[in-house]
Amino acid sequence: MMTTNQKKMSALVAISLLWGGVLAWEWLRVEEPLRVPLANITGPASMPGVRRGAAGGLHVQLDLLAAVRTQREMNFTTPRNIFAPQHSDNSRGAVQSGLDPGAAQALLQQQALAGLEQFHYLGFVRMEAGARKRGEQAVLTKNDDLHVVRIGETVEDHVVVKAITQESVTLQDRPSRVEHTVLLSEEAPLQP
Repeated sequence: MMTTNQKKMSALVAISLLWGGVLAWEWLRVEEPLRVPLANITGPASMPGVRRGAAGGLHVQLDLLAAVRTQREMNFTTPRNIFAPQHSDNSRGAVQSGLDPGAAQALLQQQALAGLEQFHYLGFVRMEAGARKRGEQAVLTKNDDLHVVRIGETVEDHVVVKAITQESVTLQDRPSRVEHTVLLSEEAPLQP
């Protein structure tokens, strides 16, 4: 009689022989892979044996050269900078008329200074001790408009009050960064 260990060993040998036979049979049936040259299946077929010599292969396409030449001769306009600060119509015309950027900047500064010189400083408002936290106030006029301002406030959307003293007010044009000090007026501004 066979013991359990002998039964297990005989079953293991039988299964190993069976798998060995299957592997040998598959090994003998496998064919060697077929070797074929690569073919271009998506693009135009190339013709082997055709060489481009000095007489044959290259041709100049004159119509494409003429089109490129006209594109090169076209005037290039610089794109508009959408992030540039807005300018008045007079300054934009000066820049577009061909002035160099330094002259255009000087023209903008002169225009800003002329606008700041129209302000007149009429008086200084002294605040009480408890109200000093809010700052001193100044009374300014421009044409017929009266402005009561503090340091840091904006007048007419582009003029910032930089400093206030009893004798003068310092104003700055925001776009051009031009500063102008307006002295205290002894007399009222002339009415037109």
